Amino acid sequence: MKTVDFRPCECGVKRGFLDQRAAEKALGRAQAKRDRQAQRWEGVHPIHRENRIYECDYGRWHLTKQSRRAYEERVASYAA
Repeated sequence: MKTVDFRPCECGVKRGFLDQRAAEKALGRAQAKRDRQAQRWEGVHPIHRENRIYECDYGRWHLTKQSRRAYEERVASYAA
C-alpha cells in the first residue's frame, strides 16, 4: 500500500504533512478509504470522513473532518 510521508507535529496533532501537495494527496487517499468502508458496511456504522486540509501554526499541514463553515463560526465565537 502506498502512503504519504508525514512527521509528528509539534502542535500535538498526530500527522503533520510537510507541504500542501502531500496533504492533498493524503486527503484523497483517506476519502477513498472511507468511501470503500461505507460501501462495505452499507450504513451500519457512521463514517467520519476527512473533507479538507489546513496549515497549523507550526507550518505543517493536517487533515480534518471539520467543515470550513464550522471552523469560521468557531473562530468568530472566540473573537466575540
